[in-house]
Amino acid sequence: MDLNLAKVVAEALCHGGPTPPGIAGHDVQFYRTDEYLTKAVVAFLAEGVRAGQPIIVVATEAHRLAFAEGLRARGLDPDAIFSDRLAVWLDARETLASFMEGKLPDRELFMATVGRVFESLLDKRYYLVIRGYGEMVDLLLKDGNTEAAILVEQYWNELAERYKYSLLCGYSVDTFLYGAGFEAFRRVCGTHTHALPLETLEKNVA
Repeated sequence: MDLNLAKVVAEALCHGGPTPPGIAGHDVQFYRTDEYLTKAVVAFLAEGVRAGQPIIVVATEAHRLAFAEGLRARGLDPDAIFSDRLAVWLDARETLASFMEGKLPDRELFMATVGRVFESLLDKRYYLVIRGYGEMVDLLLKDGNTEAAILVEQYWNELAERYKYSLLCGYSVDTFLYGAGFEAFRRVCGTHTHALPLETLEKNVA
């Protein structure tokens, strides 16, 4: 099944990444284990912190704790970083609840909710590129709600018309392999500019 996934990746619409530092983009990280995801996200965030970019992290509590530990291991203090007005932790489930209407996201609520966070971090400095990580879409896909996940990705892309950002979205590979399917994988790829290296391929394809 992983070899089938390799074929899908080869045919997917998103190119190998990541987006170069300082450039706006919408990347995706497919992962199998939390350890791999943590390593990728910590590297992504650390790069942004060292470049002085505003930071947004929308993740589950377990992942936020893991990311914080990873930043500490790199000599960065997450307590100091996220106590500053230039960085913010958000809970993925709570943020989803703020703009979902039934099973689908409400576009205006999404723009208002996420847009408010962007406005606060940028403080009218619209030349800055915000660096963000999000996994609300991963939760929606795990819930079996592919349409909602795709809409949220599309709304993120609409938001790029207002703000500059380098966004990384995390998706569990197993959700596609054992639930959502390859067509959902292609659709997700179609909403992103670049895909970071796949853990599944590195581990299983020789």
